[in-house]
Amino acid sequence: MTVELDLSHLTDSFRAEIEGKLTSAKQQLRKLAEKTCRGCEYTGWFDWPSLKGFSTLKEIQQEVSELPVPYDMVLVVGIGGSYAGTKAVDDALKHSFSQCLPADHRLVPLFYVGHNVSERALIEILELLETREPIVNVISKSGTTLEPNIAFRVIEQSLWRRYGKEARQRILVTTQNEGSYLHDLALKRGYKTFDLPPDVGGRYSVLTAVGLLPLTLAGHDCEQLLSGAELLFSELREEVSERHPVLHLAAARHTAWEKGSAIDILSYSEPKLAGFVEWWKQLFGESEGKEGKGLFPAGMMYSTDLHSLGQYLQEGPANILETFLQAREIGRSHQIEKRVKIPGDVLGAEHDRFGFLQGKYVEEVNAAAMQASLRAHAARGLPCVSLSVPRFDEFSLGYLFAFFETVCALSGALLGVNPFDQPGVEVYKKELIQILR
Repeated sequence: MTVELDLSHLTDSFRAEIEGKLTSAKQQLRKLAEKTCRGCEYTGWFDWPSLKGFSTLKEIQQEVSELPVPYDMVLVVGIGGSYAGTKAVDDALKHSFSQCLPADHRLVPLFYVGHNVSERALIEILELLETREPIVNVISKSGTTLEPNIAFRVIEQSLWRRYGKEARQRILVTTQNEGSYLHDLALKRGYKTFDLPPDVGGRYSVLTAVGLLPLTLAGHDCEQLLSGAELLFSELREEVSERHPVLHLAAARHTAWEKGSAIDILSYSEPKLAGFVEWWKQLFGESEGKEGKGLFPAGMMYSTDLHSLGQYLQEGPANILETFLQAREIGRSHQIEKRVKIPGDVLGAEHDRFGFLQGKYVEEVNAAAMQASLRAHAARGLPCVSLSVPRFDEFSLGYLFAFFETVCALSGALLGVNPFDQPGVEVYKKELIQILR
């Protein structure tokens, strides 16, 4: 099993309540797998890799290999689930300073627009496009979401002015094939389209063409991404599902809610996971925040946030569930296994206050900071759980996508809400349109 879930820092009574909820969690898992749960019309993501994922990836790989134009950047136009999962993978796996490295040592860079309405951001993207040979991937189920619609109008005009008819070959559209304004527009313009399945909501769509296309264009190993997710779903098909961490974490979240928790913090110590945590925040916030219910999802990066928000967790309101996400092995840097040991004082000072660190790997200190935080927060009474994967690579990230999607579906069902709709999102959109008209 790729994920290891440690509940040992919870109180005996908390763990007993989790055990008491496992039967209900199993029942919800069965309904999810059989597509009889509430909101079942949007459960196409469950078991996606074996059903359609690998075949979709082959089609995408073929299309990418036959692109008629060269490109040195990919611009993703989308908001929410249309870009968050892609950014999560790319940020986690690319070199943090890839644009400063020789070209043969980096992936094709991914950039993003349409996830806000900043004029400054659009201007800077336009300036970037003037120096590059782009592929633009616009992603929207309907094409009527305001933020990416505005961005795409501006970008599309820029490409047609620069390339003329060749712009058709540089614009790829991921959308729903039936009843989509964006699909109709793509047919009229002559843009290549990729299908966004109607039974998969945006925040659950990272393993569909929504994520697979831009990540393939960038050069990521999407077969490993799908394989990691497939392992999770295969585990849930087997008897191992009876005691699977998916069930325990869903039950733990529901127990925390019933005991008065209002916030769920996902804590992490690898800065490159910031994008993944943003994806996670949308997944749980949009799925559970309904009917006055749901834990508010937030992220904290340790040890950085221990020097800003650590005081709040240590002595603020005790209405927080904290999940610690860690890797059991250090990852790769620049595709080469590298480690950094802490040296002694450069001048050999006799009174080096940090001499006890000499010879330790930096990652040992990083892991110790997470462990110290877990102990300190658990000691003051916060329910704390630890979740670990072997390493943060394509396989583990794919597993985590499927893992958290399933936890979210079960947790929402235990809460008594539909985890696959988002009616509240439409309220601000209506107000915004009314203001602008």
